[in-house]
Amino acid sequence: DSGEFVENKRETCEALFEVLINSDIQKSRCPVLVLCNKQDYEMARGAGAILATLESELTVLNDTAASLVDDSGSQKTLFPRGSEVKFERVSNPVTAVGATSVGEGVDIA
Repeated sequence: DSGEFVENKRETCEALFEVLINSDIQKSRCPVLVLCNKQDYEMARGAGAILATLESELTVLNDTAASLVDDSGSQKTLFPRGSEVKFERVSNPVTAVGATSVGEGVDIA
């Protein structure tokens, strides 16, 4: 929800992180779409701003995950600790688009 992204960015980032570290998804190299809905809201953040914020938040989350070890003794991270997360460097192409649905019509920018 683009209108409430700031309040929900951590939860959104955690969900995206789980998708991006999933080994089956990484192997398939399937594209990941971030749909930034409710672009008609006055306080909505644009798709580019949302992607930039997600990269920043993913960097913090990745560093936290790098300091943890799971039950199998491995770390589930996108990049080594201290590396900046950039979507152009992840295995799956990540794209964001803005969208608005008002009434019966749908507009995807």
